[in-house]
Amino acid sequence: MCQLLGMNNAAPTDFTFSFKGFCQRGGATDIHSHGFGLSIYEGRGLRSFLDTLPASESPLAKVIQSYPIRTHNMIAHVRYATTGCVSLENVHPFSRELWGINFTFAHNGQVPKFDDSTPLEEQPLLGKTTLDDLHYNPVGDTDSEAVFCAILNALKREFEDLPTLPILHGFLSKLCKEIIAGDEETTIFNFLLGCGKYTQFAFSWPGKRPGSKVWNGLYYIVRSPPFQSASLVDVDYSIDFAKFAKSNDRVAVITTKPLTSEEGWTEFERGQLLMFDKGLPYRSPKCCECVEQEGRGLSSKCFQRRRASSISSSSEATRPMRPSSRLLLPTNAPDSPKSALHIPCRQ
Repeated sequence: MCQLLGMNNAAPTDFTFSFKGFCQRGGATDIHSHGFGLSIYEGRGLRSFLDTLPASESPLAKVIQSYPIRTHNMIAHVRYATTGCVSLENVHPFSRELWGINFTFAHNGQVPKFDDSTPLEEQPLLGKTTLDDLHYNPVGDTDSEAVFCAILNALKREFEDLPTLPILHGFLSKLCKEIIAGDEETTIFNFLLGCGKYTQFAFSWPGKRPGSKVWNGLYYIVRSPPFQSASLVDVDYSIDFAKFAKSNDRVAVITTKPLTSEEGWTEFERGQLLMFDKGLPYRSPKCCECVEQEGRGLSSKCFQRRRASSISSSSEATRPMRPSSRLLLPTNAPDSPKSALHIPCRQ
């Protein structure tokens, strides 16, 4: 199995502290020695670094650890090859353009429906996808890239205009259930999905391979004022965030296993999909409405941006949406506020 690292930040933040500890799991403190990758959003651009060498040994990884790039959104991965050989085309994260937006994806687990032993023509089509809609195809041999392409094909088939974040959350949740259905006991499906500069989705269907004691899930922590010190568990290194962070900083770190010994790590529930924006997790489509209201939904130069009239829900929008708001809006809110919120929705 592999390991994942994601960061989502309220203000541009460098990731060198977490990445330093994470790289040790790529062959030093753990067995994930079959390559590493990192994708960093910078405006509409996506800067990616991929290597087949272990992250703990790679000269490229060492350069990145000393290169304090600041970003709102990043995804990293260390690989232990279970499907597909050790080669550059099989190194995560994978990236594709959809709607004029850079999407990036990293996965930990196994998805039997998309295993390399299953011919592409026999792999399932998600959502309303037909054989005529296969715009995205895998380059490498991993089930991870195959399922990423299937998700993108379903998104492209479903939406003619940019979906709002509530609609996107709901549709991705539906696809995740479709991917797992019928293989609930053998599927391990933990992923991070970057959708442009601000937005990151994380999903966990945890488990362990037959004969293995290693549990593959997802955890996250949100660091916000007042900031404290933290110590990495994979290397003797600590930092006092209070000396470097500002009052408007907030950072969410998502990873396969906690990177630090501090309190506050939360394990994802089984089947839980969270959207992260400004370092905060949003549990349901309804929770995502307030992010869309702030004008932080999907944005693309390829689509004419229309002003939305309202958001239909039990609590009407209290502030006008910015002109960058999208056309597609939720027609109902499937969860009540009491059951939906993982954190309070900001209004």
